[in-house]
Amino acid sequence: MVQPEPMVKRSTACSQGVVGAVDRLSALPNELIHTVLSFLPAPEVVRTCLLSRQWRSLWRSAPRINLDDEDFGISMMTIHDGTLEEKWAKFEDFATNLLLFHDNTSSLGEFRLSSSIYNQRHMDRWIRRGIEYCPSVLKIQIKPRFKFPPIMGSNFCHLKTLHLRSVDFGNHFAGLLCPNCPVMEDLELTSCEFSCNSSQRITSSSLKFLALVSCVNSTDYPLVITVPSLVNLRLIYGSYESGISLCKMDSLVKAEIEVAEYETTLPQHSQRELLCNLYNVTSLKLVGFEVEGMLNEESDKFPIFHNMRTLDLDSCFHDDYELYKKLEALGSFLCGAPCLEKLILKYCMFYPPSDSEWEIERINITLRCQDGKTFQCPKLKLIEVIYNDDSNHQLIELLWSLGRSLPDASIKLKKI
Repeated sequence: MVQPEPMVKRSTACSQGVVGAVDRLSALPNELIHTVLSFLPAPEVVRTCLLSRQWRSLWRSAPRINLDDEDFGISMMTIHDGTLEEKWAKFEDFATNLLLFHDNTSSLGEFRLSSSIYNQRHMDRWIRRGIEYCPSVLKIQIKPRFKFPPIMGSNFCHLKTLHLRSVDFGNHFAGLLCPNCPVMEDLELTSCEFSCNSSQRITSSSLKFLALVSCVNSTDYPLVITVPSLVNLRLIYGSYESGISLCKMDSLVKAEIEVAEYETTLPQHSQRELLCNLYNVTSLKLVGFEVEGMLNEESDKFPIFHNMRTLDLDSCFHDDYELYKKLEALGSFLCGAPCLEKLILKYCMFYPPSDSEWEIERINITLRCQDGKTFQCPKLKLIEVIYNDDSNHQLIELLWSLGRSLPDASIKLKKI
């Protein structure tokens, strides 16, 4: 029988330092190590080479490259504090060497580049180099708008997620997605511009999630979106001088459309046409839509939302119409949603009160009797009204009308 070592000897062995200690880090499987590395900033990933012998070159095969100038102390504040040149030199040296020595024998899981400064010489080179690794996820966020460099379409064969911010596509985007991205499912463009005066298209048979946030189309051609497999659409209007054309939206389930209050390039008839392309959704959120855009004046041209279960209206109907006219527009829309179960009205139907006390007054509204067709929602069970104030009692008028027109639905109030 083997006797255990005396406690004194074990303590002495431990006091001799790391000599002879077990290297538990090197015993971890590479797959687990790579998972850990994927959560770290790029400088920290490279510093792991000091942890053990196995980790000396493991950073070269990390499945995720995240280049962010904030990791080197660069921000909009440093542009004026005299330290920008030194910090940028460190960032430039690090990014160039990381991309140069990264293992290129296998496809990259994710390549991300974030910067508050655009240096064309280095940025274009880094973007092209990152794309050469054929990443599955590509995210580029650069604050000043810049032109996307010419790239080889074959490098997008594995691309599933593409998020771009502040990119001027020029004439490089029209032929990018089809057929060069056969497996792409997620596309998000934020503050991007389509500037080349030629036909502009987003075409993909595999795309499931599409977000266009505050983008600009300054060409003479409409932006044509053809994505038959799309499931989720988020469209926050920027400026589309020639409009947007949505085609083949049969698979669309969820949509969010926001029209800014200052938006003047989307007339009311265009708002109505846009709604006609969303007929198959189960959940729809509209922000900033007007009364006339919701009125069903031409029933043969307005869709029936057979599948819609949730309708979320945010900051809609804020104009000079009387409340009864706004309710008529709401009822007109609800008439085309026979399966609606939940209606959310957030900051809808009336403006918040003025800060000037003399402008706050009791408003009396005479509601017209409903004709029996305006509010036909047999499955509607919940109306959620979100508001911020009710100094002039318009909320009471609204609730009274909704309760009278939809007696089977519960009304929930939420003040923000």
